[in-house]
Amino acid sequence: MERDERMEILTGLPKLDLHRHLEGSVRLTTLLELGRKNGVNLPLRDAESLAPLVTYREGEPRTLRQFLTKFHAEWYRSYSDVERVASEIAADAAREGVIYLELRFSPEHLTRHNRLEAEGVMRAVAEAARGTAQENDLAVRFLLTFARERYDFERWKRCVDLAVSFSDMGFVGVDLAGDEFTHSNEKFTRIFERVRDTGVLYSSIHAGEGTSPSQVRSAVESLFARRIGHGLKAVEDPAVMQLLANRKVALEMCPISNYQTGCVDGLENHPLPRLDQAGILVTLNSDDPAIHGSTLNDEYDVAVAHWGYGLSDLLRLEQNAVQAAFADEETRERLRERVERGYQEARGQGLD
Repeated sequence: MERDERMEILTGLPKLDLHRHLEGSVRLTTLLELGRKNGVNLPLRDAESLAPLVTYREGEPRTLRQFLTKFHAEWYRSYSDVERVASEIAADAAREGVIYLELRFSPEHLTRHNRLEAEGVMRAVAEAARGTAQENDLAVRFLLTFARERYDFERWKRCVDLAVSFSDMGFVGVDLAGDEFTHSNEKFTRIFERVRDTGVLYSSIHAGEGTSPSQVRSAVESLFARRIGHGLKAVEDPAVMQLLANRKVALEMCPISNYQTGCVDGLENHPLPRLDQAGILVTLNSDDPAIHGSTLNDEYDVAVAHWGYGLSDLLRLEQNAVQAAFADEETRERLRERVERGYQEARGQGLD
């Protein structure tokens, strides 16, 4: 089957995306327009001049450090800027066939170069994304992202408390991201004890992306992770894999991202199939699609083209995502029904 034909089928499948960063999902054209409007000091002559600074290019160093240079915080000067970005991301997800999106973002990032406040940007993201999602039959939820390098317990606690008060707007979790090489999990136990004690927010921890299986273990045991962002290194330790399987801690895996950051040598060597065979709740997600130059459907195509996954395998990953979603049982059951119905309708199209 030709790739174009595969992609058409994959786009039509109902999908969940549990790991998508707002900051890495902004359209290039939008960055260009916001940059010009807000006087951002980057090459803004045209999209071609800006692209190398904000998107991955094959041939450049495949390292996490290089990848992180693509993130810039200068774009936002008003709440309407934030609203525009959030609305467009929800619309893009819906066009990819996403029926449930957990969008994570950093209030600190969105307020770094302006006079905006965390409460305001949280409202702006939620209201704009939810409005567009409702128009597109998309359920959307939100996670706060905290950067390891910018630890500030009191500021983070205020954001956690805001997320609790905004739970009716779809705030469901807290994410820890950033440099896990020099900022180990144990440093953040106190704030994630607070997250756990809210009773309404869950933890998703970036861990084991390029470090070690011990980081995955401590994310579960010290930071109460219900899900792990990436978690590739878990495959190197059978005991950690058993821990994940026993506690039903899901892995939010993003193969294209892992290739571009140099965490895997090639997509065919990605550990997801081995983790899947070990009975771990693995899921496929988009991470930073605008920077990667990909969509969630491209991640699914990796599974088909590089790992030989068929429709039943993709359905299993989707069912994992339904189980792992930070959603109430009514939403979870509705998602389960939509997924199973959509996959049933896709049978006989060539991916069986």
